[in-house]
Amino acid sequence: MMNSIQGRLNLAFIGLILTLFTVLWFLQGMTVREVAYEFISARMQSDARTVLQAVMRKDNEWQIDANYISPVYTQPMSGHYYQFLVDDGQWKYSRSLWDEEIPTYDGKPVGQMNINLQYKRGTPWLVYDNRFEKAGHQIRIVLAEDISQIEAKLKSLSWWVAGVGFLFILVLLIAQIIIIRGGLKSLTRMRQDIVRLKEGDISTLPEVQIKEIAPLVNEINYMVESMSLRLDRSRHAVGNLAHAAKTPLTVIDRQIETLRQSSPGCANALEQQSNALRNLVDRELTRARIAGAAMPGQKVIIEEEVEKLIKAMSMIYRDKGLEYEVNIKSTTFFPGERDDLIELMGNLIDNASKWATTRVRIKGMMNEQCLELCIEDDGPGIPADKMTQLMSRGERLDESTIGHGLGLSIVMEIVHQYKGMFQLLPSDMGGLHAHLLLPRQLNAELKSVMLPRQ
Repeated sequence: MMNSIQGRLNLAFIGLILTLFTVLWFLQGMTVREVAYEFISARMQSDARTVLQAVMRKDNEWQIDANYISPVYTQPMSGHYYQFLVDDGQWKYSRSLWDEEIPTYDGKPVGQMNINLQYKRGTPWLVYDNRFEKAGHQIRIVLAEDISQIEAKLKSLSWWVAGVGFLFILVLLIAQIIIIRGGLKSLTRMRQDIVRLKEGDISTLPEVQIKEIAPLVNEINYMVESMSLRLDRSRHAVGNLAHAAKTPLTVIDRQIETLRQSSPGCANALEQQSNALRNLVDRELTRARIAGAAMPGQKVIIEEEVEKLIKAMSMIYRDKGLEYEVNIKSTTFFPGERDDLIELMGNLIDNASKWATTRVRIKGMMNEQCLELCIEDDGPGIPADKMTQLMSRGERLDESTIGHGLGLSIVMEIVHQYKGMFQLLPSDMGGLHAHLLLPRQLNAELKSVMLPRQ
């Protein structure tokens, strides 16, 4: 996911939103709780004034006139309690306390004057504790309210807000994914265009109007054009050099013939060097035609090129009357240069035609991973040890014609440049089976789809 633009944006979005939501969630809980405590505090202050008014002396005893206070203070365990103390006398308790006592020590301040949070047997109480003066006496009034139900409601509200918040985050995440995918469609289209460019359907990438992507498209188009021009210049330069060298070589050969009359040994030595130089020029000229990896914007339909090669081979080997069986789909194409395909197929079809008795079979198939080509003949074939010998010579680019006389130097050079695979196998027709696998994309899995499973 970290290798994906959308994945990174989603992770960053989730992290930012979760952090912001967590902060807001805590602030919301604190604010609602503070509002609730402030409301209760205001009511308790009002009740304290009522209790103070109800405190009176009767029969030399301080009492509460029940007519002045709320009935809730007379109901046992109602959750609303009071107790008062006149001067240094004894505490007087409300009937609702039911022989209990309001805790007045070690309370936790809640931000309201004279209000503390106390716990009695695990139950939260808000306790109001204040002193008043009445008729020359100091009266201490303590009120308490059980807020366990309020705390339960606040907790329920907090989880409800959390649930709604997470649902909202999920909706935002889905919306962001849709928006990002819409924004990245241009990159997806560009990727598809690059595939089309690689397969030869188009010669350059189409222009885009998005300013962030347009420079990349322009650079790719410039690179494709530059590579094509550089390849052409390289081939022309090597070709011109090779052709220019042929004239001096021809003059040298004539001088060798003249020299042979007076000094045959010296002429033979010079002739060997001249032939070696001529072979070297031909080899480099052949290599210059091998482009290696596929050039973008090129698409060579194999069926069309094979038909042309078969016509040429039919004329060359017309005395044999060979039958060519071709099974190549019209959509199968070569992922590279036309000259490379001609060199590759030309050598293999020529070899098959040279050694075939009556028939040559050519098959081609392409899938997502690779191009597979098979050229078979019904000739005499060669032993397995000779196949190994031919392959090893081909890998060393040896121009040897042992066995079937395959032009393996060119074939193996092209296969190597395209990072493909080449095998020589016995054919069910009786002769030789040349099997080729060429990748269509980088790091593609080269796996045969035509050969029977072992």
